[in-house]
Amino acid sequence: MKSIVAPGTRVYNFHTADVHTYFANGVAVHNTSGAQFVDLSNIKGLKRLEWNSHAPEWRIAMPGICFEDKCTNASCKAYKQQLIINIGFKKFDYLTDVSADTSKCLVCSSFVEPETCAFNNCTWKWWGIKQSQSGMPPEKVSADWRIADNAYHRFDQDVAGTVTWRQLFIEAKPN
Repeated sequence: MKSIVAPGTRVYNFHTADVHTYFANGVAVHNTSGAQFVDLSNIKGLKRLEWNSHAPEWRIAMPGICFEDKCTNASCKAYKQQLIINIGFKKFDYLTDVSADTSKCLVCSSFVEPETCAFNNCTWKWWGIKQSQSGMPPEKVSADWRIADNAYHRFDQDVAGTVTWRQLFIEAKPN
């Protein structure tokens, strides 16, 4: 159980409740804001890229789940460069596990807000609740296990698009 203390209020996150349901003084509060991220259900955006032996240090991918976005630290040599954030083999709850510890620039350690993901040398799947457009009802979506071979399997958000995820789990395990 996690708790947040604010003046006069204590908010508890009960794991027995729906994911992202919180209780404040006995009243259920649902996190409906979600997070913007690539639309993993649009498989047209998944591209297989061969390795490049001349990649800069911020583009080195480890096996498993990788996130990507640009570093926003103006004093970093990777500033405004597309970088890889290695997550590895695990079940990752995108809405709660993205943090300063898990999502940071490999060069300067500044927080980076992921916008897309990739996979390599692993078996992976995802599931969640997405909202394609404001005003439209969220829908449960998922994908079966897929195999990423010895290449970089990346979702191109320009092709796949971006959606609001109300819930998103991404899981990878070794091949």
